[in-house]
Amino acid sequence: MGAVVMVVVAPLLQVVLVNRWPWGGPDLVTLAVVWTALGRGPVWGCAAGLVAGLAADVTPPADGTVGRSALALAVTGLVAGHWRTGRPLPVAAAGAAMGVLLQAAAAMALGDDPWPAVVPELPPTLAWTVLLGAPVGVLIARRKAVRAARDRAGPRSPGPFGPPPESRFGLTARGRWGPGRV
Repeated sequence: MGAVVMVVVAPLLQVVLVNRWPWGGPDLVTLAVVWTALGRGPVWGCAAGLVAGLAADVTPPADGTVGRSALALAVTGLVAGHWRTGRPLPVAAAGAAMGVLLQAAAAMALGDDPWPAVVPELPPTLAWTVLLGAPVGVLIARRKAVRAARDRAGPRSPGPFGPPPESRFGLTARGRWGPGRV
C-alpha cells in the first residue's frame, strides 16, 4: 500500500514543491520507482515505473509526449529490481542516475526538449537524485533484510501466557490447520 501511495503522490509533489525550487531538486518520481524496485523486486519496479511515468506525463504542466517518462521509468524499475541483490548503496545510486539519464535521453530523442535545454538542468538534478536516493535505498534494503530474517526465524515462542493468538487451536496465520509459521 505504501509503495502505491508513494508512486501516485510523487508526481504531484514533484510539480507542486520540487520544480519550484530555484536551486534544482531531486526527481521524486524516479526515486519512488527505484525505492519500490529495491523493496519489492523487478515486477513491482516495472509496474511502478509505468504508473508513475504515466502520472508524471499527464500531470500539468504536461508538455511532452505521453508515455515518454513511463517507458524510461519502467525500464529503470525493472533494471533496479534485478540489481537489488547487490550492494544497496551503488544499486540505489545507479538506479537513480539511470532514471534521470533515461528520461533526459527520451526527451531529446523524441524532440520534446532540445539538448541545449536539457544539458544545463541535468547535473543538479542528477546530483540531488543520487544523493537522496542512495541513503534511502540503503535503509530500504536494510529494512527488507531485517524482515526476511524475522520471517526465517519461524513461529514465535509460546511465552508465559500461552501460544500467540494467531496459532491457537492449531490454525496457522493463513487460517489453515496444522503446523506453520505465524
